[in-house]
Amino acid sequence: MGLAHKLYKIGILIDDDKIKDMIKNHNFKESEYTTLVVDFKIQDGKLIDKPIISTSSLDNLKTFFTKKIGGTSNSYYLYPNYEYQDESDLYKKFQAISHTIKNSIMIYANDNNIALAKIVFEYINNYKVDELDLKSYQKNDYFLVLLINGKTFYELMPEVLKNYIDEFVEPHIKDKNDKPFFKEQIDIISGKKELCGYSPNIKFFTMDNYDDIFKVQMIDKMPMSKDTAKAIKKGWMFAVNNLKFYYKGLEYIIIPSMLNFDKEVFNDMLYSLKESKNNLESFASREESFIWSLEDQVEKVMYIDNLTLDILFTKVNITNLSVQIFSTLEDIIPSRIRQVANLMKDNYISDSLYVVKNEDQNIKYTYLRDCFRNIEQFKNSNGLKGLENKIFQERIYLAKLLLGYLKIDYLELLKRFEHFREFDAANKKRMNSEKKDVKDWIVYPRKYVENEDKILEFLKKIDAIKDKNGTFF
Repeated sequence: MGLAHKLYKIGILIDDDKIKDMIKNHNFKESEYTTLVVDFKIQDGKLIDKPIISTSSLDNLKTFFTKKIGGTSNSYYLYPNYEYQDESDLYKKFQAISHTIKNSIMIYANDNNIALAKIVFEYINNYKVDELDLKSYQKNDYFLVLLINGKTFYELMPEVLKNYIDEFVEPHIKDKNDKPFFKEQIDIISGKKELCGYSPNIKFFTMDNYDDIFKVQMIDKMPMSKDTAKAIKKGWMFAVNNLKFYYKGLEYIIIPSMLNFDKEVFNDMLYSLKESKNNLESFASREESFIWSLEDQVEKVMYIDNLTLDILFTKVNITNLSVQIFSTLEDIIPSRIRQVANLMKDNYISDSLYVVKNEDQNIKYTYLRDCFRNIEQFKNSNGLKGLENKIFQERIYLAKLLLGYLKIDYLELLKRFEHFREFDAANKKRMNSEKKDVKDWIVYPRKYVENEDKILEFLKKIDAIKDKNGTFF
């Protein structure tokens, strides 16, 4: 099952109320904000005098603040209600409001309200002389809300939200007359002949960053009806908002799927993962082991039949929800996570960078960092910058090794052992503190050999080693 199908299965369970909740901006610190309203008095299709700017309170306004929506190159807000933190240039921000009115209100509003919005758009789009005295406002936290005849756009134009959710997706291309281009094809999900040519506006499924000629090819390569594209987009929105986890700077999205799809079980499982994310965020910031943290995150869904998980290692731009994917682990069986986590705990092996805190001081952990997180240790030891991507790839490599998505060559492992014997975290020769001219591993060979043997046995148990001929231990 491909990623498009997996997101589709999530998306068909997402209703309109959940979409509203996901696009809504919940991250306000209302107490210290100054609320400004700009009221446009319009009568008989004309603006009466200049707008009036004044202070107000959100308690007195019917508003719906959204996160940025739309494509990565054309993002906008659904309504002209804005939250600005530490803002020092309201003049410039006010001018930028025309973009939202043009790309949202004037598309999703009804004809009468589009006519009203056009008057406001033209005023803001041509705003050069600062007759509202916006430049006089000092640096502060602001809410800025536009009104028409004393009513907010959300109050006056509720159809904008409804129409946005109904439409939600766009055609891949338009013809010479700016008309959407569709053709009857077999939809990739339903398998039925439908009118296809829609894009969910997700980087995995579109070629929006390339020449328009490639968008025509996408209609043939991934034909999607409107319903299919909408479901995929809803599934992706849910994943980005609710299934994105963190571990010490490592950001990843967990995409679940079921071989024998059960709508009720799958829906419960989705919200168990969402609840796990919310409950464990502060814990995950303290947890030193990626595998142990991952085990806690998926604990509530560990025993669901036919469940597999994809882990997408990502970097998400929260402002416009653009996503960079570094690597993907597909179809992980949750029991594999528990198996590896238990073996690590039973054998006192950790994938963490720092020393594991434990009450029994006689217990000594063996650390996989000594073989697999050298760049990160080198960076920290020397106070360097600019190695983030290499560190990211180093962590992903270890995750793949532990979760069964690659095997390390036996000779390569021996080279890593040898490097740890010879060099410390700062990449300096590891000399004995008492016998200055003798290497530490020669003075204390047993200490090194025992650690190496533990790592070797552990990697054998999880079937992560192969020899130079490709045969497995």
